[in-house]
Amino acid sequence: MNRILAKLEVNPKDKGLLGAVNFAFFINGAMVIMLGVLLPYIKAENSFSYTQAGMLLSAHQVGTFAAVLAAGVLPYAIGRKKSTLIMGAGAIIGMALIVVLQNIFLLIFAFALTGIGRGTLNNVCNLTASNIAGNRTAAINVLHSGFALGALIAPVIVFAYVFAAGVSGWKLAALTIAVLMAAVLMFIMRSNLPNLPPKNKGGVSLSFLKEKSFWIPTMLLFFYIAVEASIIGWFVLYFADAGTLPDGFAGFVPTMHWLMMMVGRICIATVSNRIHNKNRALLIMSMLTIVCFTGMLLSTSALLNVIFLLGIGLSMAGIYPTTMATAGSTITSVSLGFLIAISGLGAIFMPAIIGVVADARGLTEAITLLLVALFIMMLLVVAKTANDK
Repeated sequence: MNRILAKLEVNPKDKGLLGAVNFAFFINGAMVIMLGVLLPYIKAENSFSYTQAGMLLSAHQVGTFAAVLAAGVLPYAIGRKKSTLIMGAGAIIGMALIVVLQNIFLLIFAFALTGIGRGTLNNVCNLTASNIAGNRTAAINVLHSGFALGALIAPVIVFAYVFAAGVSGWKLAALTIAVLMAAVLMFIMRSNLPNLPPKNKGGVSLSFLKEKSFWIPTMLLFFYIAVEASIIGWFVLYFADAGTLPDGFAGFVPTMHWLMMMVGRICIATVSNRIHNKNRALLIMSMLTIVCFTGMLLSTSALLNVIFLLGIGLSMAGIYPTTMATAGSTITSVSLGFLIAISGLGAIFMPAIIGVVADARGLTEAITLLLVALFIMMLLVVAKTANDK
């Protein structure tokens, strides 16, 4: 542990806090990916359309959007720890309600609650890791590696319960995440995360909203998150419906994707100090993602689809944490809340758009829209490179 603290340049007194936020992000990753894995079961059990399924995914992202906006302001009123515990409880309540509710509107509310919990933890974990680590790039990549690890095991948890208890086993998986989220909040409560409201002399400054250095990475992450959220939410259904992967194998698509995300983020965290031109690294990762995504769309071979899926995960792995780490002056309590909230709009709109297009034109054609988002993201990496000079 001391070697890790030294690598990340973290004060030993913050060891418990570092462990708490990394554990929180690990469970956060498991919950987020599990929602996508559970979606086919919820859709089938309630005979929902693609549009209704997309509404559930977007409701989760709306909750995330609301939470990160509040997370930039609420700590000034009641303190960071209290606000984290109150809003983080949304994940526990939401996952429990998903198990018992069937009405589409009530389920939308439940998914929104999971988003509130997810967004709250997303904000506090990113901000805390960034603040307590001298090596910000490595710390954020390690943090997001934990997210990827949680995402990796989420499908395994679901299918283990389904195998043991039948189709209804997905409900046990959801309840397991609710219990683990309760453990997360307990660890945060016992950590040294500041409980008193931070001092805010002179009011909250919004001057960063006038800066290109804020808007370019924000919009870059807007399109990145739009693609990531759609992969999380729709790829299990996409491969199941397309039949390009063997029966039952489509459910492990998130596992494959996030395995490579974890590998990629650990690798980047390890060599972060040796990457002098991080914008060039972002451009390479963006181009490789486009190549792999295009190959996946064009391929009808199960083997090639698996290879391209692994390539997408590996290529995308470092884009979010590297962009966050190079955002510079935007990493403050208030500006980080705005950055995450605005970029998170991509995760609200894209899954819903895919659902509507899928009902009208088919899911395969709808997924093609993600390639457009990836091209725009790459252009924003070029703009970021020019602006940072």
